[in-house]
Amino acid sequence: MSKFIEVDLEKCTACRLCEFACSTHHFNEINPAKSRIKVSIVSKDFFYYPNVCQQCGKAPCVEACPQDEALQRNEKTGAIEVNADECIGCRMCLRACPFGAMGFDTNEKLADKCDLCGGEPECVKHCFYGALVFKEPEKTVFDMNRTYANKVKDAYLQEVKE
Repeated sequence: MSKFIEVDLEKCTACRLCEFACSTHHFNEINPAKSRIKVSIVSKDFFYYPNVCQQCGKAPCVEACPQDEALQRNEKTGAIEVNADECIGCRMCLRACPFGAMGFDTNEKLADKCDLCGGEPECVKHCFYGALVFKEPEKTVFDMNRTYANKVKDAYLQEVKE
């Protein structure tokens, strides 16, 4: 089974080094807006969560894409990658992603997402506090992902109510 980036919410300090490392690796500039990982901050509770593609097994982004080969899983890394020659920029993948982890490059007019940096994610390498770990999924990880998703949802709903 392919590796993925696991997030430990208790260790994230919202330093955003992961965003800097990602944008530097992919675009040779420190620009969090271009990062493929986004650190969201819920201000009321000072709750931080790095949002990164979960490289889903049956990926909703791939299922929603009208172009058969625009989103493909890299057999070596397990990452779902955007094929720029096939992507038509319709943004259906953005709407389909339950984690909100898909991005869109407004300059190129193409979908944009985490590609795991070829199997060695820069965000993980530069996460000083160990909030990001690149690892093989375990059975319990799926339960942790559900807990993570519920915590994010609850924090968001609380913020919306206020």
